[in-house]
Amino acid sequence: MERSTTRATAELTPETTLSAIALRSDAHAAVLDRHKLDFCCRGRRSIEEACGAAGLDVDHVLAELEAEAAARREARGADADDEWLSRTPGELIDHIVNSHHAYTRAAIARLTPLAAKVADRHGDRHPELARVAAAFDELAGDMEPHMVKEERVLFPYIRALATPAGAPPAPFGTVRNPVRMMMREHDRAAELLAEIAAATGDLAPPADACASFRALYAGLAELRLDLMKHVSLENNVLFPTAMVLEG
Repeated sequence: MERSTTRATAELTPETTLSAIALRSDAHAAVLDRHKLDFCCRGRRSIEEACGAAGLDVDHVLAELEAEAAARREARGADADDEWLSRTPGELIDHIVNSHHAYTRAAIARLTPLAAKVADRHGDRHPELARVAAAFDELAGDMEPHMVKEERVLFPYIRALATPAGAPPAPFGTVRNPVRMMMREHDRAAELLAEIAAATGDLAPPADACASFRALYAGLAELRLDLMKHVSLENNVLFPTAMVLEG
């Protein structure tokens, strides 16, 4: 039987890390994203440290997190929150591939022609669209090979590590080597998303934006939040678990 990760259900405090908060539920992640608190690549910071750096009142943000979570539980039931830290590596991988990887591929396929259309029609009045197009093209070009490497090489090895027999010797030596590469690529994805946000006033459509223009920015915002949750789950749960399993 596959070995499970560890369950964590502590109350939120100023010392709770951003990644631990984001992993509690989509509602928690959305609050952090709304306040521009990076819970994926910089998720190991405490919320107190992150709020201090951003000039935010940590008590106010914690209260907002609790309110959002309470509203979500009321709407969806007491068991609505996803306790990712209690899932086995195989369950995590299945979720990442079937939810996040599938979403990323579909979003890129949908947004690529839309971005080209909007840039062609509005680029003369909105030069920022050239920066958006360049960053998005790089992100789209990077994500498919990145996900393929995970699905074909890294994830099967992690699945094997989680079995009683363990994994056979890998051509990459230790799991830390592909994990390090994947995390560097995650960092680059975060940089590209930050470039898009900076070029667009955090994806705020201009007053003269048409329906396609607004749909592009809304789609990019959705992709950003999903990628942040995707990366956080890998960086802060799956990859550390794999390194512990390997020993």
